[in-house]
Parts: sequence; C-alpha cells; structure tokens
Amino acid sequence: MGEPAADWTSALCATSPASLTARERRAVEVLVADALGVAAAGQTAPGVATALSGWEQDLGQGPVRLPWTNASLPAPAAAAALSALIHAWDFDDTHDSAVVHTSCVALPAALAVASAHARSGADVFAGVLVGVQVLARVSAAIGGQRGMIRTAGLGALGAAAAAARTLGLAPEQFTHALGLALSATGSAMTRQVVAEGSPAKRLQPSFAVQAGVSAALLAARGAPGPTGWLDGEYGVLALRADGDTAGALAGIRAPGWEVAGLSLKPYPACRYTHAAIDAVLGVRAEEIEHVAVHVPAGPAYALVARPFRWRGQPVADVQFSIPWLVAAALRTGTVDLASLRDPVLGDHRIERLAARVQVLQDLPAQVGMAPAEVELVRTDGSVERRRADMPGSPEHPMTMAQVEAKTTACVRIGGRGSGAARRISNFSTELAELDGAGFRTALAMIDTQES
Repeated sequence: MGEPAADWTSALCATSPASLTARERRAVEVLVADALGVAAAGQTAPGVATALSGWEQDLGQGPVRLPWTNASLPAPAAAAALSALIHAWDFDDTHDSAVVHTSCVALPAALAVASAHARSGADVFAGVLVGVQVLARVSAAIGGQRGMIRTAGLGALGAAAAAARTLGLAPEQFTHALGLALSATGSAMTRQVVAEGSPAKRLQPSFAVQAGVSAALLAARGAPGPTGWLDGEYGVLALRADGDTAGALAGIRAPGWEVAGLSLKPYPACRYTHAAIDAVLGVRAEEIEHVAVHVPAGPAYALVARPFRWRGQPVADVQFSIPWLVAAALRTGTVDLASLRDPVLGDHRIERLAARVQVLQDLPAQVGMAPAEVELVRTDGSVERRRADMPGSPEHPMTMAQVEAKTTACVRIGGRGSGAARRISNFSTELAELDGAGFRTALAMIDTQES
C-alpha cells in the first residue's frame, strides 16, 4: 500500500474523543442518539422481525445483548441485526454528498465488538468516528457507481474500520481488517432492490456490516488481508472513473471529520425526496389542482421521480416516490412513521392526489442532494412557486427539540415509554467517559421496559 494511505491508517488508529472539537464531539453524540432511537422502532418495519428471528435462531447464541430485543448473539450477527434495526425505516442519517448512510454501518460494528471484547465507551466513540470517516471519504472518492448503493457496496469497509478501531488494533492489523473486507465490497447489483421496491434494501447494509466485523475479528487474531485495499491495482480506488488515485488519496486524507457533515432525517423516506416534502408543508390538499416538482437530472433522482404505482411492496413503494410523499404531506400535513402504516398508507385519496403530482428532472445534475423547486397550481387557477433546501443538513439542521421528538416517537412505536428516549440521550452524551463495565451497563439499560 502507498505511503499516503498508510499515514491515513495510522492517524485513524490514533484517534480518540479527546482529539475532537466540541462540535465534532457533539455530532457523534447526536448521531448515536438518533441511530439508537430509530432502531427502537425497527422491529415494526416490514420483514425486519423475520430477519431478526433468523439471526437469533440460525447463527447461535453469543455475548452481545441486542438492544430492543431479547436476543444475545455473536458479535458479527449482533452487528448485522442492529444494522437492520437502524436502517429498517430508512429514517437513519445520510452523508448527502457522499450518498451513504453511516450510523447503520459504524455504530453496530463498534457496539457489538465492544460488548463482546470488553472495550470502553471511549473506544466505541472513536470506532463510530473512524467508521463514518472511512465510509464517507471512500464513497466520495469513488463517486456514483452504476448499480451500486454505496452504503451496501462499501459498508464492509466502514464496519471493518469501526470494529478495528474499537478493538484498538495496530495500523498493520487495521489494514489487514480492511483488506479482508475487500471481498465483500463493490457489488454492482445492490440497486436491484430499489428497482423492484424490495424491502430487502433494509437488510443490505447488515450483510456488509457482518462481513466487516468478521474481517476485523479475524485480523485481530492475525489473519492477513491484502494491504492494497485502498490504492492497490485492484483496490477500491480502482473504481474511480478518472483513475486519479493520487487526487483521491489527497481528498481522503484531508483534514476534518465527516461526522460533522452528516444530515439527520426529518422524514422516514429516501433522502432524495426530502426537499420536495418540505416545500409543500403547510399547504392543504383541498386547495391544489396540480403539483410540478423540479429536481436535478441524473439516475439518483430518477429512482424517486417516477409516476407513483404500487409494485407489491407498499412501504418501499411510497418511500421512494416523490409523488406519493408530496401527496401525503398535502393530505395529512406531515410525513412520519404513521404515514407508512394504515390508514394513511392505504388512503386512496393520497394515491389519487399523487397522480396529479408531476416530477420533472429539468434542473442541472449535481453530486449528492439538491434543493427542490415546486409549482403549486391551485383550484382557483393561481400558481405558487416554492423552493426548499435539504432539511436536516448541517446548513439547515434539525433542532434539538425535533431530534428529541423523533426519538420519542420511535421508542413509542417500538413499545417503550418516554423514559427510553431519555436514557438514549444520557447514554450518547456519557458514552465517551464510560469504562468497559459502565458502557455495558448503560447499553443494557437503554431499552429497559417501564412497568
């Protein structure tokens, strides 16, 4: 592996919470709280409970107590299952320019190996930070790839990095961990789940996380992997279209932590739909004759711009449909987890209104997420034009009240009382200070069922 990549690896291995700014530290805390909150509602998502039973029944018992369940699993299986819980409703964070979900990769890997191998809360904190950094920086470096959902296609690398740092592996072992994860990296078929509207999208990061955690644990035992996982002839940077490995490495090693640039989701839907939803809030459906939503050209927005139709997977169908989500926002005044359940999900008035929502990909193509421009044609013939930026981004962040309300709603849907939301908040803010025993006790307490 080239010297610049080796230097980056050494820096990642030396990372600790003490090296962060207050803003960066707070970003990790909020990410952990948001992820554990959305995980609380995970079992209620279509197909997730079935998958959890498979992990529990078929992969054996182990030392890691899986939050929000009664399962105790081996570290790789526990990490995979927690990833599924976090990603279950598509309500987890995004890195808008790198186009990846990060908490469903980094947090499960760090929590699982720390629980199994008596690591501290500070190790978990650093592991999450490093996992986010590797996933986001590598994703940004290779750019969009035909057929690849980058969270799934690159998730094994992010999970291996998070687990390796949590375990305190030396740079050489860290490199071997990511090299071993390379064989589970780069699939050009992960986007098929979106093309079909399959709920299996919720599980794809899980398989990557399971592979990444396994790779780190094997590296910790001395198993070698290819050292050129990043910049070798067939390393991950070989996917870069322009072949500029040196330029890519410079971007990867640039100062700053990507965790401070993450977006939290205010709506449980594909991130590419969020600006359009935000643009129509406050307008009543009864006033609207027609809606035109203008979004950028390109394949990413094409996934959410299609005229709405049912393809047999209702939740996935609506979460990737600007027409339906805009219609739901107009009809109900919001888009939240209740929107993905009956009676809202099956409301034929929303479906009929969605037929009057046209999405035009006539704005310039750009990397990552973009604002939306909306034209509302009212029943009286008047036209109102609105523009909305991406809500929840670092430039337009959710307020703490909104984050807390989101967490409270998720734990309630997951069958827990408001005390669980408070314990999640306490756990996230105290995490970096917890020793090994304190970490495991605090993690076990967050989902305590109130009497």
